[in-house]
Amino acid sequence: MSDQEDQSEVKPALEWLSARYPDSPRKRLKEWFATGRVQLDGVVLKKPHEGMGDPGDRLSMGETPPPVFFRNMPTRIHAQANLLYIDSSLAIVNKGPGLLSVPVPGSSQVSVLTVLDKFLQGKGAAELDRQRGVLRKRLTPLPVHRLDQYTSGIICFAMNPKAREDLVRQVRDHTFLREYLALGDGQLERKRGEWRSWFRLDDEGMYQTVTETEEPGSTEAISQFEVVEEYSWPTAVQGQRHVVSKLRLRLETGLKHQLRIHSANAGAPLLGDRHYHPDFADALKDKKGMPYGVQRQALHASSLGLVHPETGKLRRFNCQFPRDLAGVELMLRAKAKGQ
Repeated sequence: MSDQEDQSEVKPALEWLSARYPDSPRKRLKEWFATGRVQLDGVVLKKPHEGMGDPGDRLSMGETPPPVFFRNMPTRIHAQANLLYIDSSLAIVNKGPGLLSVPVPGSSQVSVLTVLDKFLQGKGAAELDRQRGVLRKRLTPLPVHRLDQYTSGIICFAMNPKAREDLVRQVRDHTFLREYLALGDGQLERKRGEWRSWFRLDDEGMYQTVTETEEPGSTEAISQFEVVEEYSWPTAVQGQRHVVSKLRLRLETGLKHQLRIHSANAGAPLLGDRHYHPDFADALKDKKGMPYGVQRQALHASSLGLVHPETGKLRRFNCQFPRDLAGVELMLRAKAKGQ
């Protein structure tokens, strides 16, 4: 190889590290240099702009804080909450319906954040003390995002302020994957696509007004949707069929009640939604039995993907329908087959 070819291979160390960890932002890579984690032939390399040829395996990362695992995962931390994963940067919890994500001022209702913190300082702390290599500092969960009280599924908490800053940035930059499974009461015109509209909160900050164009005080809401399965049966009107659609939904933005409103606007309001499905709102008002026996909105946070704040690796966590929605789905499937 000529000297000229050798020169063409020279790049800053930061460029070589970026090629090895393409999912990690430059800011995090520079922090790795500054904290002495980047090594060349086992020697700490602190100059990210130092030029070099392709270092190959000679460029390596130092030891990262070891993951914190409990002996039995998932670990039940509440009757309606299971801890799926935890390390020194983040915790992943599968939340049941009815639990708040975070405490609400003036409310005595239980939240996942409070339950997780109590567990980590009690039974969880004793378990952590039995693990080798675990950081001994106090782990304090911090909120990253939220789920509605009666929406079930995966929720993420940061374990320190630096990790929270990184994870919140991923949410803001729309690189924090949030997928949901839902049961929509109706048939969508398209099997997959995007919902895009503008939301504006009412004066009390409770419910959204939807507009098709931007208006003062409004914020753009974007969701992806896909029809996974349809359950249908004949209605009392000859030639017509009632359809319930199982949907896979993905948040691009994350406004209040976004998926519930988008589904309703598309003609498939979620089963059990007492605000955006007229049949369930009327049943609640008239104190009648809820249709299909659904007691809450049929919405479940089924998948969450992120770049780990410490390791820079992509992580994905999944969980299927909980018992109540799985039971509704079995009933719908049986109804469709027995038409």
